Amino acid sequence: MFSEIKKEIKQLKEICREKEVIDVVLLGYSGKEKTSKIDLAIIFKDNNNHAKNILLKVKEIFNKKQVRVNINSLLADDLFKDSLYLRLIQNGFSIKENKLISKTLNVETLILLTYDLKTLNHSKKTLFGYALKGRKGQKGFLDSLNGSAVGRNNVLIPINNLNELKEFLQTWQVKYSIQKFLRVNEE
Repeated sequence: MFSEIKKEIKQLKEICREKEVIDVVLLGYSGKEKTSKIDLAIIFKDNNNHAKNILLKVKEIFNKKQVRVNINSLLADDLFKDSLYLRLIQNGFSIKENKLISKTLNVETLILLTYDLKTLNHSKKTLFGYALKGRKGQKGFLDSLNGSAVGRNNVLIPINNLNELKEFLQTWQVKYSIQKFLRVNEE
């Protein structure tokens, strides 16, 4: 998943072993595309001078790469008060646990995408519907995204498939709006 920054991940795992560090979280990095910027959150037990040294170590890890790194420092006691908390749940990858935080919490981030077909004529709207949802037993593009139609002009998809759906809609020159949701998966 993170082959481009494999060596750096290994070094971040070492940082996670520091007694002041609860976890290092990679934010919004899918590993699918090359990136020039990486967002990290380091969650500390408490604020002390050693935390500053750890932040410097993390910056040094990425200085060798041609990558800009944005590091957010969080204290465990303030975690729930920080607006970054939801981003951690939605698309944070725990270096310590080696998995998405959403998987650990058994939640899934979904996108409700509402599209507008006003710019298409009747025949294009019909073709768009066939391409998106399928026709006569054939699967549509939405099936390949593990998505589902939820009412008129609305689809629900996992967040990790959003870029593919955006490309599809741009190909059809269809405007859209997006809302994010967290769904708790019952066991």
